[in-house]
Amino acid sequence: MISLALSVLSSSVLLVIFKYFDKFRVNTFQAITINYLVAATLGFLLAPIHLYPYQIIAKPWALSAVVIGSVFIGMFYLMAISSQKVGIAVSSVANKMSLIIPVVAGFVLYNESFVWLKLIGIGLAICAVVMVTIPNQKLEIERKYLILPIVIFLGSGFLDTFFKYIQTTQLGTDEIELFLSSLFVVSAAVGCIILLFKRFATADTLEPKSIVAGVALGVPNYFSIHFLLNALDLPNLESSVVFPVNNTGIVLLSTLLAIILFQERLSKLNWAGIVLAIGSIVLIAIA
Repeated sequence: MISLALSVLSSSVLLVIFKYFDKFRVNTFQAITINYLVAATLGFLLAPIHLYPYQIIAKPWALSAVVIGSVFIGMFYLMAISSQKVGIAVSSVANKMSLIIPVVAGFVLYNESFVWLKLIGIGLAICAVVMVTIPNQKLEIERKYLILPIVIFLGSGFLDTFFKYIQTTQLGTDEIELFLSSLFVVSAAVGCIILLFKRFATADTLEPKSIVAGVALGVPNYFSIHFLLNALDLPNLESSVVFPVNNTGIVLLSTLLAIILFQERLSKLNWAGIVLAIGSIVLIAIA
C-alpha cells in the first residue's frame, strides 16, 4: 500500500504544479516536453541494471514503450483541447472514470477476486469522482466536441490496462526504471519534433521558465508511474484494487491540496463526494 500511496501523492503534486503553470504563464507544451526528458534521465540514473540501446530494443517490452510513449503525448494534446472545448471538470471526470476499463480487464483477463464489497467500493469511487470534480454550475457543451471526453475515457483506460498487461507478461522487477525511461524518451522525441516544427512554422522559442517548470514536473511525473507499476507488481494487490484507489485517491488529495494552497471553495456536492471517496477507499481496501 505504500507504493500506491506514493503514486497518489506524486500524481497529486503533478496537478498542483500544473495549477502554478497558469499563474506564471508557463508554456505548457514546452514544459511537458522538458518534463519527459527529465523523467527519462531520472529513470536511467535509478535503474538497477544498465543496458546499451541495442539491448533495450531487443527487450520484449520495447515496442510497448514506443506505443505508450506516443499515446502519452497524444493524450496530453487531447486533454488540452478537451479542457478548452468541454471544460476541465468533464475532461477530468472522463480521465478518472476510465478506471472502469482496467477493473473489468482485471476480472476478465486475470481472474481477480469478485467480491461484492469491492464492487460496491468501486461503484462508490466512480460516484465520488463525479461528485468531487463537477462544479456547481450548468455546463454547456457543443455536440461536436462530445467525442473528446469519450476518446480520453477510452485512451486513459487503454493506458492503465496496457500497463497491467506489460507488468504481468513482459516486465521484470529490475526493468521498471528502464521501461519507464524508454517510454519517456519516446514521448520526449515526439515532443521535440513538434517543438521544432513550431519553431520553423511560428518562430516559437524555448522559454527559460519552461525548462524550470519541466524539471519541477519531471520528478513527480516519473515517480507517479514508477510507484504505480510497483503497486501493480505486489502479489497482495490486485489491479481491481489499485486503479480505483489510485484514481479516487488522486481526486481526493488534489482537491484537498487545492483547498489548502489555492483557497478553492467546494459545493455541498463536492464535500459529499469527498466523504464518499474516503468511504470507497476503505471498502476497497478491506474487501
